Amino acid sequence: MRLSDPQKFTIISAVIILGVSIATGYAASTFFRHAIITRSLGGMHEILRSDARQEEAEGNLSAWDLENYKEQSANQNLEHSFALVTKIPDFVAVKVFNRDKTVAWSNMPELIGTKQTHHIEALERALSDDVPAVFNPVVLEPNGNNLVEYYVPIRLGAENAPIAGVIALYRSSARIDTPIQEGVYLLWLVTGLGGIVMYFALYRLFMTVHHERDKISLAFEKFSADNKRLIQLEKLSAMGQMVNEIAHQLNNPLVGVINLAELAEREVGNPTRVKELLAQVRTAGEHCREYVQRMLGLNQLTRTEKKVTDIGKLVDETVTFFQQSLGQQAHLTYKAPAKTVSCAVDPVLIRNALFNLIHNAVQSDKSGPIVVSITPEQRDGKSGFSLAVSDRGPGIPSWVADKLFTPFFTTRSDGTGLGLSIVQHIALLHGGVVGAENQPEGGARFAFWIPETETTSENKNSNN
Repeated sequence: MRLSDPQKFTIISAVIILGVSIATGYAASTFFRHAIITRSLGGMHEILRSDARQEEAEGNLSAWDLENYKEQSANQNLEHSFALVTKIPDFVAVKVFNRDKTVAWSNMPELIGTKQTHHIEALERALSDDVPAVFNPVVLEPNGNNLVEYYVPIRLGAENAPIAGVIALYRSSARIDTPIQEGVYLLWLVTGLGGIVMYFALYRLFMTVHHERDKISLAFEKFSADNKRLIQLEKLSAMGQMVNEIAHQLNNPLVGVINLAELAEREVGNPTRVKELLAQVRTAGEHCREYVQRMLGLNQLTRTEKKVTDIGKLVDETVTFFQQSLGQQAHLTYKAPAKTVSCAVDPVLIRNALFNLIHNAVQSDKSGPIVVSITPEQRDGKSGFSLAVSDRGPGIPSWVADKLFTPFFTTRSDGTGLGLSIVQHIALLHGGVVGAENQPEGGARFAFWIPETETTSENKNSNN
């Protein structure tokens, strides 16, 4: 069974309150017991010493009696001197030890002449004029009560005379245990009530925090669900834009193909004219095929086949191919590097990226000049090469700057909005970056930076 958070809090609180109450009761009972025994020991000390001095003054007790306890007169003196001790409340037994730690007299005659004691160390401390009291949880009375042992040293003779003996008094702990137990019960009651009050206060605080957490959790779940929904809508919107763009790009040439085919049917008797029309149909079909291949090429951008390539030669071939294949009249200038620049890249993707940058520059500034250059450049401590394409066109408007690399975003009616996003993707696949900026003298500059790979570094070292 899975417990809820409030149930866990209640169980843990109950265990803590119970544990604190038990620990407090035990500590308090131990402290109070020790305090009461210590206090009663002071009273017993004064009473027993005073009685011993009084019996000595009356000639009924002396140090000789303790040492010669076997003599009848000594035994009678001891009996007379300590018989009053048996009248003390809660009395159980008494033993009078001499300096040899032998029982010289006791209310239990069978112990006289023995050295029986449960706390020999307490007896030794008393013989050295210390006054110990021992709570003995082992020795029990017939009624089950514990015993408290008092060891009181006595001097007989001069004030500075050595210790003559020790009175070991055994009292029942019932009179001590009863108020202590009552105090413990009261302490448990107070601790329990205090714990319950604290529990309800903390429980209320806990539930407040718990509810707030649930609210936040629900709000976050709702936000996550809404965010997923928005992402899905954006994906669908992007897909719709792409479908619309594809449909738009294919619709125009297909309409032209249909129109040209109709004209060819009308001119069937004029072979020369039909040939011209069919050539135009072929041209329109090739445009459609190129566009479809370009769209299919998007799926190939995630796969790269890198190999060490002469970047300068690759750029030169791309510039030449652009001028010949598209028949552009714009003036293209290629500033080749002084040294051969080699780098591990996918030449097909790099050519595609550079072709897109040149195509955009030419569309922005058809009269030129368009400058393509390769320069060494470091970024974040890494060496690399920057392929830059600069034009003298109108530049990049401020409202367009943040959307340049957004897929399907374009400012031209005949654009697809995919060129720069493809360039950015190719840069990322090579661990590089692409950037754009306006030039002080006018126009825009697009730079495609490629990091220098380990393979490139090894080739440099081998060439050196």
